[in-house]
Amino acid sequence: MTAARSEVVLTVANAIAILVRPAPGGRHERDEAAEAALRRAAQRDDLSIRRRPTDRPVLGPPYHELGVSLSHRADLLLAAFAPDGAVGVDIEIEDTSGLDPIAFATDHFSPKEAAALAAFDSATALEMCYRLWVAKEAALKVTGRGIFDGVDEPDLAGQLDLVRCDSASIRLDARGRLPAIALTVTRLAGWTDKPVYCAVAKNLS
Repeated sequence: MTAARSEVVLTVANAIAILVRPAPGGRHERDEAAEAALRRAAQRDDLSIRRRPTDRPVLGPPYHELGVSLSHRADLLLAAFAPDGAVGVDIEIEDTSGLDPIAFATDHFSPKEAAALAAFDSATALEMCYRLWVAKEAALKVTGRGIFDGVDEPDLAGQLDLVRCDSASIRLDARGRLPAIALTVTRLAGWTDKPVYCAVAKNLS
């Protein structure tokens, strides 16, 4: 079996996110690939990924239980680790065939974010829609509820320049249903024939 390709793609606060193309398989194989990649990147041989009865991935002692987060699309897996607090991660592969970024933003994002996207040209609006989407999902996973309550939060209208800049560190104060977090986003090429968007968020509380 060919070894999985993996590399660190994002760091923020003391969290890291690894992008892995794992061997074909199901959840168990993805968890094993994520654990191996995170152990190598963090140089922590005692890092172990488990599952709650709810299916949420968690870390075994001595680490913070919610210091791991996983997201996968197609054969790509994004895995994040932080030793001392909750972390969230999200990955999306760009699809130009069915997404209207302005309509999507109007339906799902904050009014200010939707207005900002409507002012961009179509290519930029599409890219920013994906950047905001992964940023919001990663941030909301830190809460343990994910997007259950919608993705109007966090409102990133005031941080769009940072969201648009690969690997820029974004710090958000506690507000609404979110704690204080650090967040970063990147757009990658070369993993598929389409751009790949990744984000990781770390609870700073």
